[in-house]
Amino acid sequence: MVWLDDGDLQAARSLSWTLSQGQAPLDLRRAALAELAALVPSDVSSCNRITLATGAVEHEVVPVDAEPSGVFQELSPTAAGHPLLYPHALRPRPAVRLSEAVAPRQLERSELYDELLRRSGAEWGISIGVRPGADETVVFALGRHERQFSERDRDVLNLSRAPLLEALRTALARERMARALATEPPAGSAVVLLDDYGEISQSSVDADRWLAEHFGAAEHPAWPPGPVASWLALPPRPPLVSVRDGRRLTVRLLPGAPHALLLDEEVASFRPDALQRLGLTIREREVLEAARTIGEAADIADELFLSLHAVRDRLERLEKRLGVRTAADAIAVGLQASA
Repeated sequence: MVWLDDGDLQAARSLSWTLSQGQAPLDLRRAALAELAALVPSDVSSCNRITLATGAVEHEVVPVDAEPSGVFQELSPTAAGHPLLYPHALRPRPAVRLSEAVAPRQLERSELYDELLRRSGAEWGISIGVRPGADETVVFALGRHERQFSERDRDVLNLSRAPLLEALRTALARERMARALATEPPAGSAVVLLDDYGEISQSSVDADRWLAEHFGAAEHPAWPPGPVASWLALPPRPPLVSVRDGRRLTVRLLPGAPHALLLDEEVASFRPDALQRLGLTIREREVLEAARTIGEAADIADELFLSLHAVRDRLERLEKRLGVRTAADAIAVGLQASA
């Protein structure tokens, strides 16, 4: 990095903090492009998300009117059609200048130069790419009209690759985790994602309700309840356990990028209102509660002063009502509804 002075180094390293603010992938790519354009002044810049399997490019240019409408899609429908994108689609590499990717005379005779680069003011170009996932590469390209990008510009972009990659990987992981947990959370579990300030950025189904029922309402929607916030503030943070109304909630901190709270709730008893919402009669609820604590039909009959035939008949009816085949499955449905 012989071309960089202390100011350049500090500016490039500050990118890590700027990009660690918990943004969605698209917003983060846009923020990263703006930061890179500030580090390396340019007349036009673009963010390009390349799907590696097909080479298809999602292209966004700044300023938005820098390029003639539709020309990029026509001339570069895939990364192979653009010399600043294709090298990074092949493999991760340092910054590439346009003059190194294609011979200047060859470029000047091309339709890409005549219809896109020259008209957009990007006759001189440089690009940096990162691969946040196995199936995509994100390429940030900068263009100028009058002068070549220097070795200093190249070094600044290369120094920015590591924080860019980490930020994009974090954003992608957060998005995928949030989507997966919100649509199909594990039974009896929930997850809360925390940003760098300890505030809630995403939460899965049941998480907010469980926290409020066990620890009380938070002062602000983005804050964890007071007891949870106090627990987070005091390392080493052993599991936080709450037992309330026959339900045991265990909260564990999973450090990482992002930090996450894993909530596991064990239900020790049925909620009467939950069983009622399932459509069970009083007699069916009585039998199901006995089945949870006793198990054998004959013992249930003794406990409830019923015949064995009556117990079996009620178990069959409630299993049919709940759409399950066994008493154990019926118990599981009742406990899940009571969570």
